[in-house]
Amino acid sequence: MKKKITALCLCVALLAVAVVGASLAYFTDNAQADNTFTAGSVKIQLIEQQSNADHTGFVPYDGEKVLMPIVGSAQGEKYPNGQPMAKNYIDKVVTIENTGNSAAWIRAYYAVPSALDDGFGESFNAGMNILHGNFGNNGDKTTYENEWKWKNNGKWQYFETVMDGVSYNVYFADYYQPLEAGKTTEQFICGVYLDKNVDMKDGKYIDPRHPDADLSILEGTVHYPVFAVAVQADGFDSAAAAMDAAFGANYNPWGTPATDKQCQIRDSKQRTGSSSC
Repeated sequence: MKKKITALCLCVALLAVAVVGASLAYFTDNAQADNTFTAGSVKIQLIEQQSNADHTGFVPYDGEKVLMPIVGSAQGEKYPNGQPMAKNYIDKVVTIENTGNSAAWIRAYYAVPSALDDGFGESFNAGMNILHGNFGNNGDKTTYENEWKWKNNGKWQYFETVMDGVSYNVYFADYYQPLEAGKTTEQFICGVYLDKNVDMKDGKYIDPRHPDADLSILEGTVHYPVFAVAVQADGFDSAAAAMDAAFGANYNPWGTPATDKQCQIRDSKQRTGSSSC
């Protein structure tokens, strides 16, 4: 059977800018439609959006935001469109559209710099992240483990990689059913935010929770890549089977073989809710 495969990469950049008494970063987008593997009639498109003016719906992402430490809770009160009311929360609603003419299994990845992520050590705690990503919303629920399956046999789908000399923790999830032609997934992620504890001292970014952390990465452009792949649904009964057949084990969309590190869940509360990675 000839595999029909497509992939598309979205790279989100955060540019940290030091100012007196505050921590700022510019949040910009660089969607690269040329990072696409295609065959046959399977094609996908990454869509990114932000809230409209009255927060009742969404409009195309306009490409530049200022990122500051969040004020309030990203899991607190919501606007009518489901986005958090917390100040300095950055809308970054990512979905995937099947623009081909065949049903396809979908897998999506996002990578966060290891220096800004608590990672998968024994003490892992998503609440200790410096840069947070939020699971997508669907009504009054998140898409975590509903429409998007982030675990396989009780383990987080996760690996580590290096891009341009920077270490990243990569998390990925499979869409729960084949995506029909012309349809769009529910939200993969819906936003990012800088932890409220991030501050500046003596001209350097610090987080009191991580006194030994080197946060110099915030002094330049911080990339937050998102990548999606699709494989024909015909002939496969699961996304995992389709992806393994098409790309092989330990596939890394950013080029080098992935470090296979799926983490056994020790406490479901560690990763439930919106604050994911």
